[in-house]
Amino acid sequence: MWNCGDSRYRTGGKEDKMKIEKIEIEFPFPVKLPKGFDQTLSALINMVCEKYQEDHPGRRMWPAGHGAKPLWREPEEPEFDNNIFHISIAEREASPKERL
Repeated sequence: MWNCGDSRYRTGGKEDKMKIEKIEIEFPFPVKLPKGFDQTLSALINMVCEKYQEDHPGRRMWPAGHGAKPLWREPEEPEFDNNIFHISIAEREASPKERL
């Protein structure tokens, strides 16, 4: 069990010491997402992408899609786990036009 008040997870003030690659939330029971939740969550995640771009001027990052989590089983097409809301993030080099 971790402490949700752990200062490594707070933002603002001094530069955060911790970098993350994933955010996971598990509910103890299935829940229904409120209307507009997916757009709101994507907007919050976009804030992280914008910070990444600020820290890496030659790169671009954005929420590329959201919905059921794909379960990849090569060489077959993916199946989707409808019990998991998933946001996919894309990252690439900025084009010369975007660097202006």
